[in-house]
Amino acid sequence: MVTVHRNRVTATVHGAIHEIKQNGNRYKIKKVTDSSLKQALASLRQSAWNVKELDLSGNPLSQISAADLAPFTKLELLNLSSNVLYETLDLESLSTLRTLDLNNNYVQELLVGPSIETLHAANNNISRVSCSRGQGKKNIYLANNKITVLRDLDEGCRSRVQYLDLKLNEIDTVNLAELAASSDTLEHLNLQYNFIYDIQGQVVFAKLKTLDLSSNKLAFMGLEFQSAAGVTWISLRNNKLVLIEKALRFSQNLEHFDLRGNGFHCGTLRDFFSKNQRVQTVAKQTVKKLTGQNEEECTVPMHNHYGPYCCEDLPAPFADRLIALKRKEHALLSGQGSETERLECERENQARQREIDALKERYRTVIDQVTLRKQAKITLEQKKKALDEQVSNGRRAHAELDGTLKQAVGQIELPHATEEQSPLQLLRAIVKRYEEMYVEQQSAQNNAIRDWDMYQHKETQLAEENARLKKLNGEADLAVASANATLQELLVREQNLATQLG
Repeated sequence: MVTVHRNRVTATVHGAIHEIKQNGNRYKIKKVTDSSLKQALASLRQSAWNVKELDLSGNPLSQISAADLAPFTKLELLNLSSNVLYETLDLESLSTLRTLDLNNNYVQELLVGPSIETLHAANNNISRVSCSRGQGKKNIYLANNKITVLRDLDEGCRSRVQYLDLKLNEIDTVNLAELAASSDTLEHLNLQYNFIYDIQGQVVFAKLKTLDLSSNKLAFMGLEFQSAAGVTWISLRNNKLVLIEKALRFSQNLEHFDLRGNGFHCGTLRDFFSKNQRVQTVAKQTVKKLTGQNEEECTVPMHNHYGPYCCEDLPAPFADRLIALKRKEHALLSGQGSETERLECERENQARQREIDALKERYRTVIDQVTLRKQAKITLEQKKKALDEQVSNGRRAHAELDGTLKQAVGQIELPHATEEQSPLQLLRAIVKRYEEMYVEQQSAQNNAIRDWDMYQHKETQLAEENARLKKLNGEADLAVASANATLQELLVREQNLATQLG
């Protein structure tokens, strides 16, 4: 049954009700499920030529395909936010689609067509995005996903990007050369709240205005930042910065320069600001604007200030800080970190979680209770599926491990091994056996080394004896030669004497 109201269509399909609202060429479908989606879209086919914007947000949809949307040949905007879409979403064949909203889903991989200009896909599980090459500029918002490197966005997605938001992902290294195809278009780059410890590549982004690298793990601000020399707004707040390359230069148009919450060596700030007086002025203005104070408040009371930032004098700044960070990392991983280190780590995790919660709240869609329950059910089903896969993978890994361990038992002829032993018991027994074998091998090696040393010693003695005998032989040869010469001389004298007497 289909009931038509002004600008609204209510349809009942097999007991399920969905509602369609129209405003010009904008259409919104509410209360639609996986089972009723095709029917709901079919009800728009007579008006398919008129559909430029389609809003399917706030439904419990777990799947949709480009084929479902193929009749809408003029579709430019598609809103699929706040559904429960998961795994791969392939919309590459939607050649007219310019704006896609996927906020608040569970998508892992996304494919979009050549006309895409704006992609909103915050709060998903996206680890890969593919974009067909197009000529237009792109604005890509992928905050709170699973991106680990810029290459997780293929070349089409990294080409002619104007705004790139990768906040709250899992990136640890950045190669700016991978954004070279956007060198003349990129204006805003947000990499806040990742795990970035290294930036590589030098590409000049002629139009870059804002660069946010706050809340990462950077220890050095090197010449790679010359790529952002023309920015008006830059933040590296709450990193691990120790040193700044003193040759760095920034534009006279710089308005915001925030390096609070780092651990600078005072000398590096002194050298940098002495060559960048304008930057120092902007830094002071930034701190004053954000805190109301002329200097940032230092978390360590004994720290000094240079300019508006906290610092300390270190004899070997980079090595000292690196050693300290390594010690801290080892202590935390081994569970032996100090209370201060534990609290610092906890604060960082809490700050990141607050950002995630705020981002989810920002893109939250008002959804009725029935849809919420359906979404919750599908979400739980997906989690159950993921857990089942983990259990299955765990069992498979357990079986492989068990087989490998038993094979190892046979190879090393482990005594007292039984079928009833657990993999952990077998592993311990194997480790113990390998330790015993190592001791045996070390003993054999030591014996071999001792035998070799004895052989070398005897060989040396023999060589010395040979040299002594050779010397004696030489002396004997000389004596014999001398005796022969004397004998010859005597013979000659004898002959001469005989001649004289005769």
